[in-house]
Amino acid sequence: MDYLKTNVENGAPLSEVEEYLVNLELGRFEDALIFYGEIHRDIFDKNYTRPVVSRIETEDLLNRYLLRTNQMEKQNIDSLCVRIDASEERQEYKLLHKTLVYLDFVTAHSSTTQNGNDIVVLNYNEELSSIEEFLALMKKYIEEYPYSDHAKYLKDLFVEPYQKYLDEQKQFKQDPWGQKYYTGGFGFYLYTGFGFMTGEASDYLKYETDSPIIIGLDFRVKRFDLSLFWSFGYITGYNFNKCDVDLKRMSSQGANVFGREGSWAVGASLGFVAYDSRYLRVEPFAGISSLMYDHLASTTLVPEFMLGNNVDFRFYAAQPSSVGNMSYSFLLRFRYMLHVGSVKEHCCNNGKDFSAVRHSFAFGIGAELW
Repeated sequence: MDYLKTNVENGAPLSEVEEYLVNLELGRFEDALIFYGEIHRDIFDKNYTRPVVSRIETEDLLNRYLLRTNQMEKQNIDSLCVRIDASEERQEYKLLHKTLVYLDFVTAHSSTTQNGNDIVVLNYNEELSSIEEFLALMKKYIEEYPYSDHAKYLKDLFVEPYQKYLDEQKQFKQDPWGQKYYTGGFGFYLYTGFGFMTGEASDYLKYETDSPIIIGLDFRVKRFDLSLFWSFGYITGYNFNKCDVDLKRMSSQGANVFGREGSWAVGASLGFVAYDSRYLRVEPFAGISSLMYDHLASTTLVPEFMLGNNVDFRFYAAQPSSVGNMSYSFLLRFRYMLHVGSVKEHCCNNGKDFSAVRHSFAFGIGAELW
């Protein structure tokens, strides 16, 4: 190695990586760290540019031997760190060298992406103990040598993403569904229920529920839920106890003054998940709705302001295969809706507006992509 290094300028085949690995073989750890530290600064420290070095690398016996015996495997890393600890390097160099060795190891076994100046860990396919060791070494080095050339980029790029990844993986082992709480998804719901009307309009209109069918769709982003629903099975009609009208004339004009016919309703709301867990989710919401009186041509119901609450019980949830993977669940939903609006009733009261408050209670089953 000394002969090749002496003749590098004359074209001797010795790459910097080969020189580093040979220095490790010979126990020249401080010489090895000079190149090892500089190459990491050049890659990760945006304020440092390493001088260009021109070396020739040849796939010869030395090259094949060094690459074969220094593969990024855990036993090799552990053995190297033991040798570094037993060397005569300064304590700062020992700690930095081991930190960078573990950095290369965990990075080699991770799927990472660059997000601006940040390193984001996507997947790590080794035991989490290596990340724990890497974080412990790195934090110790940053704490003891905060003004060194390597402390800043280690702290800025690696501490937070690897700590976050480690915490997520530990949480996943303890509760595989924990990562799903307060997250997005898509849901389909089918339920029935009952309701009644209060307010002044109830004196002039009949409103009943005959086992209505309600179909709902939910689109979730984090803790927010955009919900759409359509329902049918409401029974509406006139209550003429307080109406002074000519029923025969209205009937001859085609108004269904005596019948009880079905009506339908639509609505949209925005909810906020106040509580979420493995089996229970509570979600208050606000929105608009409208009950359509199709057969009562002279009566219109303006859009209503709606308040309500969903209480969901997950009775089954598939375990996600890993952090971030999709799951699906089935749940029971109990839903209350308060609809506040007004009715303009032409037949009985010459176009006056009356307050109308509808109370709806529903329960059913749903399926979600989670």
